[in-house]
Amino acid sequence: MIKTVRILLLFAGIWLITLFTFRVINTDKVAVIVTDWGQPEGFSDSYYQGIAQRSRIGIQAASANQVCTENFVGDYPYRSSMGSYPHVSSFLTDGFEDYYDNYGMYRFDADANLYINVLDESVTLTKETADKFEKIKLTGSGDGYGRRNILTVDPRNGVDPLPNYFKILAPNGIQDVREQDVAFYRRINKLLGAETESTGMHPMTDFMELYLTGFMKEYFGNDVKIRFGMYEKNSGYSARHDDVAWAMARWGGFEHMLLTRETTDHNFYANHFMTRNKVAYKLCNSGLSNRVDLKQIRQVGRTPEYNLMLIHNMERYLEEFSDDEEISLIYATYGLPWPGRNPEGPLGAPHPWIKEVYHENAFNNYLSFKRYVEAYYSQENGGRWNINFNRLDGFGGNDSRTNSLYGYSRFPSPIFGHPDDELRFETIRDQLEQAIRVEERKNIIIVPSHWYYNGQDTSLKIRELNNLPLNTIEEMNAGIFDISWCEMYNSDGSLTQLLDRGLDCPEGYTKITLMETFDEVREEFNIGYAHRIRGGIEQFGVLPDLGIEILARGPVSYLQGGAIEVTEGKLKGTKLFVRKDAHPGEPESYSYKTSYRHQNSRDPNIGENAVRPFNEFGNYDDHLISAWFDFNAMIGTQSKSKPDQEMPKLSNAISESVYIGPYRTLFNSPATITIPIDTDKVTDPNKIQAYIFNDLSGEYEPVFKVPGGQNIRVNLDKGSVSFDTQVLGIFAVGK
Repeated sequence: MIKTVRILLLFAGIWLITLFTFRVINTDKVAVIVTDWGQPEGFSDSYYQGIAQRSRIGIQAASANQVCTENFVGDYPYRSSMGSYPHVSSFLTDGFEDYYDNYGMYRFDADANLYINVLDESVTLTKETADKFEKIKLTGSGDGYGRRNILTVDPRNGVDPLPNYFKILAPNGIQDVREQDVAFYRRINKLLGAETESTGMHPMTDFMELYLTGFMKEYFGNDVKIRFGMYEKNSGYSARHDDVAWAMARWGGFEHMLLTRETTDHNFYANHFMTRNKVAYKLCNSGLSNRVDLKQIRQVGRTPEYNLMLIHNMERYLEEFSDDEEISLIYATYGLPWPGRNPEGPLGAPHPWIKEVYHENAFNNYLSFKRYVEAYYSQENGGRWNINFNRLDGFGGNDSRTNSLYGYSRFPSPIFGHPDDELRFETIRDQLEQAIRVEERKNIIIVPSHWYYNGQDTSLKIRELNNLPLNTIEEMNAGIFDISWCEMYNSDGSLTQLLDRGLDCPEGYTKITLMETFDEVREEFNIGYAHRIRGGIEQFGVLPDLGIEILARGPVSYLQGGAIEVTEGKLKGTKLFVRKDAHPGEPESYSYKTSYRHQNSRDPNIGENAVRPFNEFGNYDDHLISAWFDFNAMIGTQSKSKPDQEMPKLSNAISESVYIGPYRTLFNSPATITIPIDTDKVTDPNKIQAYIFNDLSGEYEPVFKVPGGQNIRVNLDKGSVSFDTQVLGIFAVGK
């Protein structure tokens, strides 16, 4: 039923609309385009070929002044839309042809006695011809990762997933990296048991589409039109997001367009290059750029709803341990390269990894999650479990990055900094080795917090990269993606894993559990995502049907911040203060040349002013950014929690409940909110607490101290309370 609805919506919303010769005018409405990677359910050769091309190679600039390429990277003639591979690998370049095409990848068909190319089946070699060149078995050795290395057999049983695949060292006129990608993804899908042709989208994507469509209709009526588009189409089931955006602008006449991503952590690679830049390029080439105002929702982490969903998801795993056992939590997120590679020249890869705000955003999200775990589960706050968040060899405070069990997942360890660099970013395996081999921790839970469903990354890629065991194909087919095992480092540094004991580990072993992502809490996840999108729509001045009355509004600047205050009425004195950017031009001005590179690296740069990553947020100015973008802030009241429900009252309130928006707007350097209180209701100033409404629980929850912020400030003389926050919403003060 879901797949049928999807197909009808797809064709009704995208392809059939192009049959009309007139343009609808929707200048006062908002078009919402929900996008992500769009992984198929099952295998799709065309999808994986397309996503590899779009996500890593992109489009080559045809000239130095080509229109619509202002978001491309690299210096012409080595300029392109992505720049994540060396230019000569991405595009055929005079004098560097061997980098583009030096070999071919083939499947041997014994019946036809032919080697058939994996990308273009019209390209073949007879066995006699192929035998004249060096052949390398595609699987059977190597490091198990990457498109540049020979791929491994199935680590569970030693079976070769691609038994008839070979690399033949002879040019064949086909781009090497695209052939590598085909083999790479065919192996992945074999190991995941996805061998049949795609029969639709991932079930979580189906659920998301139905939930968000219903939410937008309920909360915004006809003021919002929501459509779904992916980074690459899955033929018959999804469209590309830039095609969807074009159709909504050209035929729908929408001038307000919100692009959204479900990822936990905001990063430029996904949100600027893959989301916004591709849409902007399509609109620009169609002459629609000046007609459309593009805004974005770029992450879902750090909100009360996301944090509560995440701790709900982990409770069943905590229940496996007794109250007195110490449990170490390794928080796992995607991770992006630091600082990247030299961008210059034909061998350069100009994608600007050094400019990424991902690292700061992701760690702020971790610290936000940590406060919820401490409040709900930690024995120090009356919870059941003795939870450890830290490693012992770092420096800085308790919330410093080097002291935290915070692990990157998606690339090999050297990508995240030189092994001798004390500020390098640690991987899951780095954290496991420290916790088990050095500190002898006995119980570990790995908490994945970036991916919203159990897809290729969490089921296979991050596990091979970090030497974590895989679920069986039978378990995957049954929807089981969590796994528990026993692990011990031997005296020689080698690793022993017991995969058939669960958490019944022998003496000397550490019990480890890798959690699932959010399939089991899909509705909770989507509640949080829907309200993040709600806030994006509010940026256009379109408000949901929740009885919102705006009493003050004013501009907030990415660079200069801003201050908004209610000057009359019952909320007089309510303020929002957003700090200016303490580091203008950072990380925008960062470059590979100015980045720190350890003295033992191949290309050292240890200068005094070399750019290094953060370690902790001790004060407001330790964050590189404050507001994420320019917007109009609003202060007022909201009388309903849902269109058909009254907003609950805080039982111990000493203030009015205050709406401050756009809803769920995020900051890095904390913003400060001031709310007037009824001093006659104050009995003990030391017990005054700020609260924020959580749309998942339907209740008010404490505003926890945020990274770099201060504790709550009570001014009884002025009758006000001030507190810091990294997220906007509905606030109240209680005694």
